[in-house]
Amino acid sequence: MKVIAYYRIRPSEPTYSNIALQEQREAVKTWIEGRQAIVQAEYVEPETDGFSRPQLRQAMEDCKQSSATLLIARTEAIGSGLEFSPRISSIPVAFAPEPSRERGYVTLTPEKAPPDLALYFPDFRSLRIMPVYLCNGTDAPIYDIAVRTIGVTSKFSMPAAADGIGSASEQPLSTTPTAFSLDRLDARHAAVIDRYDPMFDSDFITTFEITFLDQHKQTQRLTALLNAAPLSSAHITLKK
Repeated sequence: MKVIAYYRIRPSEPTYSNIALQEQREAVKTWIEGRQAIVQAEYVEPETDGFSRPQLRQAMEDCKQSSATLLIARTEAIGSGLEFSPRISSIPVAFAPEPSRERGYVTLTPEKAPPDLALYFPDFRSLRIMPVYLCNGTDAPIYDIAVRTIGVTSKFSMPAAADGIGSASEQPLSTTPTAFSLDRLDARHAAVIDRYDPMFDSDFITTFEITFLDQHKQTQRLTALLNAAPLSSAHITLKK
């Protein structure tokens, strides 16, 4: 099986870009080893905000000429960029596995992250479940981090009993609180602390409460409140 690999980088955020390219190459390697495929060519797309994709067009043309499959190495957003959601039907397309983003995964903060503590939703425009990062954009580490989240909504109510006795409940419903802890988060690093499901969680008002020790070993408590609506930004600032 012949494949043409398509990679994405983000020159405006070189640190994140380098990590992303390394992950993409590892994902492609895993994919081809499991299928005994051969990478016939590689195309690397330098993404910018408001751009076309000349490398993708060239890769697709190469696939048509050589009867190869286009292997897309990543659809996840890179740094502060956008998620990649291709719709290609003119050639065979395959996708390399996305990297794991389980709770506790730590990476560098995006270069456009605010210089304080914030939540980061890398694919905030997406309808897919996405990781939620705690970004430490400050110049000092934080310690003994405890994360608690809960969502409350009044959009859903309990129906009246079948025999007509009783009325529909108007009490707000809440999600099961989640909790996560982390020993340390270094300066200008980000850690996955939760998952966000736009199809479900956007119906709730969700509270994130972060408790931690600062560099002076003083206890701090910050919160962020997400309104019951689609996310409008990748970064949500935590406040006292």
